[in-house]
Amino acid sequence: MRVGVFYHEDFSVYGYPVLKDRVAPAFNSLQDLVKAGRVMVFTPSVGERALHLLNKVHAPSLIEDVTREGYYEVSLLSAAGVVEAAEKLQAGELDLAFCFVGAAGHHASRDHYWGFCFFNDAAMAVVRLRELGVERIMIIDVDPHFGDGTRSLLGSDPQVIHINFHSGQGDKEDAESNNYDYGIGAADDSLFMDKINEVMGRQWEYEFLIVIFGHDSHFLDYGAFHLSELSYSFLARKVKEFAAGKPILFILSGGSNPEVGRTAVRAIIQEFV
Repeated sequence: MRVGVFYHEDFSVYGYPVLKDRVAPAFNSLQDLVKAGRVMVFTPSVGERALHLLNKVHAPSLIEDVTREGYYEVSLLSAAGVVEAAEKLQAGELDLAFCFVGAAGHHASRDHYWGFCFFNDAAMAVVRLRELGVERIMIIDVDPHFGDGTRSLLGSDPQVIHINFHSGQGDKEDAESNNYDYGIGAADDSLFMDKINEVMGRQWEYEFLIVIFGHDSHFLDYGAFHLSELSYSFLARKVKEFAAGKPILFILSGGSNPEVGRTAVRAIIQEFV
């Protein structure tokens, strides 16, 4: 597979304090794969397209608040990398893209943000993919914190299949809107894998797959799941099988532990190279 990683050193320097220390160690863990030519590295930049998408997704008041807080540049650079990755995937230049970020996105709605998420990178990518003619998109969010911002922005669009595996309780399926939520509590590897198998074992129709991946789900990180690298390798294998040749975009979300970041991201990437 043609695998691309989107990374900028500013994510480690100017990223949100809880998130930034994990970025460089995780990227450095891939250097042998980069040197062997098995992983390509892309350095994102902010252009007019990213600004256009930002203003389509978010209200001016939110953008002003993020600017005052001091995370405008790194958040927009993070989202721009996700958009660039989506473009390359849709153009057939890559089969899999993994996007590092300096600030996450899935808690950011049109006019509200929280939880280290300022600009909704996935929603901006969806808008861009629609401009490129992609109609049906699936988003699978395995960060243990519910992706409320993404749901707020995209939940009313039945052409976006939005699946959340989160640390709450109970399943909630809305087939009309294509919103599916699976509360698996303080899931361990066994429970997580079983639920992934159950959901991905169903028939879904889509053209492009986005996976929001937070290693705060690791038992040594701050989320409520208690997973190990076994779950991440399993997830990657299932995604590869599930996508069956469709473009796959991984977006890094939560997680703070540098050692976990190093092993978790490696566990994902190495299943595709």
